[in-house]
Amino acid sequence: MTELRVIEPPVPETAVATLYCFPHAGGSAGEYARWAAHTPGLRLVAVQPPGRAHNLGAKAFTAMPELVREILTRVRFTPPFALFGHSLGALVAFEVARALRQRPLRLFVSSCEPPPLPGRAQPLHLLDDSALHAEIERRWGPLPATARSDKDLLSAALACYRADLQVLETYEHVPGPRLGCPITAIAGAEESRGGALMTGWREHTDGAFESCERPGGHFHTREDLDGLGRLLGDTVRADLIRAERDMSR
Repeated sequence: MTELRVIEPPVPETAVATLYCFPHAGGSAGEYARWAAHTPGLRLVAVQPPGRAHNLGAKAFTAMPELVREILTRVRFTPPFALFGHSLGALVAFEVARALRQRPLRLFVSSCEPPPLPGRAQPLHLLDDSALHAEIERRWGPLPATARSDKDLLSAALACYRADLQVLETYEHVPGPRLGCPITAIAGAEESRGGALMTGWREHTDGAFESCERPGGHFHTREDLDGLGRLLGDTVRADLIRAERDMSR
């Protein structure tokens, strides 16, 4: 059974907007749930596709269109809101923003080059389990020790990665109208090409564009959570003030 989950940590009393978050390949919503203590001005909603965490054995999505359709069906986007996606999640958030009738306050894209994506000589999702495991750890670091020491758990985790990588590697960008909302592109300072990789996102919005680098590598989202929380919260609050000012004119 393919089942998408929506995880919502307790809502802080100071929340003025909702931030919908989409995970990286192989990632789970629990990572974003931990941000709640660092983003007091935001209500966090973490969108978890099937095939990971407590739903590890479920069938995962393998194509972007069906994943986006399921998100639009299962997730209620309550304004005012913004979208955040890391790595593969950035592409998912972008396609959700394009498909929504309601315009988000802002789209945050993290550590993902903008579409259209270059082709890959050897797609990772076609590798056998052993080669896929080695390539995942070479690129993004070791899998959790619990997965590495349990054959069945490792097999399920690799199946999740394989499905997500298939979403990424078969993704085809369909040109269309640019977004009307601002985009903030974020990269880790230690990533290959860093912020330079993200500048092309400017071409996907008619609104404002900002880019920044944060301490760390590809998973900079796991470092300096207070700093990341301030960046997200301050930006969304400023967008909300501007939106309210525009409406009062």
